[in-house]
Amino acid sequence: MRKILVGLVLTVVVSFYVFPISFTFLPQALNSKMLVGVFGILAFIFEGIRRKGIYFSEPTIFSALLAGIFSIWCLYAVTASNNYNTIYAEYIVSYATWMAGAYGVYAALRIVYEKVDLEILTRYLALVGVFQCITAVLIDNYAAIEHFVDRFMDQGQDFYKRGNRLYGLGAALDPAGIRFSTILVLIAHQFSTNPNVRSNNLYQTSDLVAFAIITIIGAVISRTTMVGALMGITYIAIALFRMRKGGFVTISMVRRFFWFIVVMLGIIGAVIFFYRTSHTFHDYLRFGFEAFFNWVETGELRTSSTDTLTNEMWIWPSEARSWIIGTGYFGTLQTNTDIGYCNFVIYCGLPGMVLFSIYFLYCHLVQIKKFNEFRLTAWMLVALTFIIWLKVATDIFFIDALLFCILGDNQAIVEEGEIIPPLPDSYRLHQN
Repeated sequence: MRKILVGLVLTVVVSFYVFPISFTFLPQALNSKMLVGVFGILAFIFEGIRRKGIYFSEPTIFSALLAGIFSIWCLYAVTASNNYNTIYAEYIVSYATWMAGAYGVYAALRIVYEKVDLEILTRYLALVGVFQCITAVLIDNYAAIEHFVDRFMDQGQDFYKRGNRLYGLGAALDPAGIRFSTILVLIAHQFSTNPNVRSNNLYQTSDLVAFAIITIIGAVISRTTMVGALMGITYIAIALFRMRKGGFVTISMVRRFFWFIVVMLGIIGAVIFFYRTSHTFHDYLRFGFEAFFNWVETGELRTSSTDTLTNEMWIWPSEARSWIIGTGYFGTLQTNTDIGYCNFVIYCGLPGMVLFSIYFLYCHLVQIKKFNEFRLTAWMLVALTFIIWLKVATDIFFIDALLFCILGDNQAIVEEGEIIPPLPDSYRLHQN
């Protein structure tokens, strides 16, 4: 029972960070991510006192530098345009908030686990994804739960209800889909590369079931989830069919493939059963997988939302100066577009968008050298970042911040049999 309670508390902490919410009994500007961030700052100070020094990993330092340069450029762009919309001129503040919250999550996990690694982090992210999906379904189907959530949590739910959209605890629309997509890619990475998972049928089953729940219900909350689902399925397929060096197929590989087929057939069977017997689940699937149903029924792979994006929202600056320096305008109400690429160029010009792209390229690709067999995952995170911008202007820095905190742990990291030493003194700020 104690382990269950501890796991539940940690899941809530991770959820408060990944899916921030505001509370009706607290100031609206103070959300759950900030509360986790405050805990992170206190934990970071305490750890600095304990170690008699404050440590920053190299990725943290250089990503902060890039975020700062991007913020300065945006400040210059909006000032030169005489339009003081500082939404991205203050990005360095957002960066610091995400980093503080990430360290809060890391510190909470360290209370229970001696060392926090990618496996532990992925397990809790998967739990959070499943928790959010189940919560969204409960809110949608039980008035008492909906009333309780709406009474204590302020997350713009009136807007979601007007659009007849599912929402969890801070999980709704594109931000939810983007986070679900990231979690799905990490689950696929763990399922495909982690020795503990590959040798344990229970772990394999739990990962596949979590993947299925987040894919199906997550797509109902936000169809952007399908981007991560397709990436994750591709990752798993590559891992299952990849031959060992020399082209030999081992008994272990056959066993893993067989168990994968068994579990997937069970999941598909359950989906078909509920689709035929539950009117609510039937409507969920019709909405979440609208593109698939349109393709089967009409031969066109399309949705109403993608039609709007394609036909109406590719809006670019009309002057050469705006392509360079931007206009300072941002968001649908000011630019008439949701598309990330258009918004970034209109806001801070093409140089600003390039700076922001370099920042995320660094954040994702630095992980290749730090985590075992992470190359394909890193490239998928890169692709996810830039695919997202086809629909909305946001990012997945939350996962980079969490990974930076794991890397910042002043312990040796084992990577492919090689011991990576602790951070050098150049990244340590000694206390007086």
